[in-house]
Amino acid sequence: MWKNSLFVGVGATFGVLLRYGCMQWFEASIVLWLVNGFGSLLMGLLNAYFETKPNAQLKLLLTTGFLGSFTTFSAFSADWLHHFQQSPIGSIAYAFGMTLGCIVCAAVGYGLMKKVRHAK
Repeated sequence: MWKNSLFVGVGATFGVLLRYGCMQWFEASIVLWLVNGFGSLLMGLLNAYFETKPNAQLKLLLTTGFLGSFTTFSAFSADWLHHFQQSPIGSIAYAFGMTLGCIVCAAVGYGLMKKVRHAK
């Protein structure tokens, strides 16, 4: 149990540091789109990868830990609230766009990994 917590914690430390680095490099208005989209793509890739190469601790490190802290639903929610205060209709478009975009990225990542695995 404690070993799994350690894997999650180490992954989370690196994920949040990378997200913070992205916040320093990119404009605030696009950071969440970038990290959530890229994180969703990686989540799709990793989920497909771990279907054929199960490794519970590595999966905890990379998905729950790293990607769980790199991507952020709470920041998305706070950003959505800000958009809602400015434009309720625009905030609905923002929420659907982010959600659909992340789902598409995850599906693309999953499909890419399946294609790479099938090509071998």
